[in-house]
Amino acid sequence: MDTIGIMQTSFQHEKNYVRELARAGATFGFTVLRFQPRGTLQSTIHGLKYDSLHDCWRKTTFHIPSFIYDRCFHNAPTKQTLTFIKELKKQSNTTFLGYGLPGKWAVYNKLKNDTVLGPHLPRTYHLNTHTGLTNIRNLLKDKTELLLKPLNGSQGNGLVHIKMHNHGFHLQINHKGDILHHNYDTTRSFHNFIETLISQKNYMAQEMLNLRDKHNNPFDRRVVMKKQADSWKELGRATRVGMPHSFVSNLHSGGVIKSGDDIGLPNEVLRKSNEQISNLSVRTARLLELYFPPKFELGLDFGIDQTGHVWLLEANSKPGHTIIQDKQELHFLPFQYCRYLQSQKKGVNK
Repeated sequence: MDTIGIMQTSFQHEKNYVRELARAGATFGFTVLRFQPRGTLQSTIHGLKYDSLHDCWRKTTFHIPSFIYDRCFHNAPTKQTLTFIKELKKQSNTTFLGYGLPGKWAVYNKLKNDTVLGPHLPRTYHLNTHTGLTNIRNLLKDKTELLLKPLNGSQGNGLVHIKMHNHGFHLQINHKGDILHHNYDTTRSFHNFIETLISQKNYMAQEMLNLRDKHNNPFDRRVVMKKQADSWKELGRATRVGMPHSFVSNLHSGGVIKSGDDIGLPNEVLRKSNEQISNLSVRTARLLELYFPPKFELGLDFGIDQTGHVWLLEANSKPGHTIIQDKQELHFLPFQYCRYLQSQKKGVNK
């Protein structure tokens, strides 16, 4: 019987999704396992095995699975964890369904040169200790607002919104879902903050776009893409709306999923924007696979400004499944993809 190992940073994460995966895997003839990237990789791994008869997980030790489905979300991975995963990817007897993306700057640098995608990417600068302040000043010359993004952040954590006004600078910082407010009344104090920030973590600066609905709440369109055989298919999309007075719309920061498309844009503008998002989603997925190691799933975030222009804001290689949890095929797709890889008589290129 084929085995698939779901690799997680915590067994408390995505419990419902993983349970439904296990049930689906049993119908496909897979032994479904769970493990965490801890310790030193050996020929056997300690983890959990799904017991389909009793619909529960049991502690056990097992050999490295035939397939690995990586659902790890790392905040600050240890060197030991990174070494474990690196060694696992070298194993010839296992196949990863897909690989993660590098930092946001690396992704932006590849996509910006594409003639189709380039016009849909916000103006962005990499920040470092030598040129960071200069780049921020350049952005603030054209607009009074900008956004700072950590290169390796996720779930909106670490985002910084900067707004310049007559009396200084107002900052909103997304810290683990909470929005913190800071004011700097002098340029020097603001510069000190920026210098400290970019000395501690890698950031990029991005122009702030007017992506708000008719109630002035931030919103975006999340598209979930899944690999089916050798093609990318859109599994679903939804509008995510942020809290009033916030600058982010992701669910971990208080955003909600909004049914329908009532965001204050004319129907014809919205129709064209959604059509464009469909085309850009497939192109983005194909390009990311061209430039980086193969993927199985992607979460793509798009913004639509008041003119109807579509912006690609983010690409995530491990999307959440809240917006597509009602899709009947969701839990079968990983196993169908495993069977496809087997039919090709080759694994995913490492």
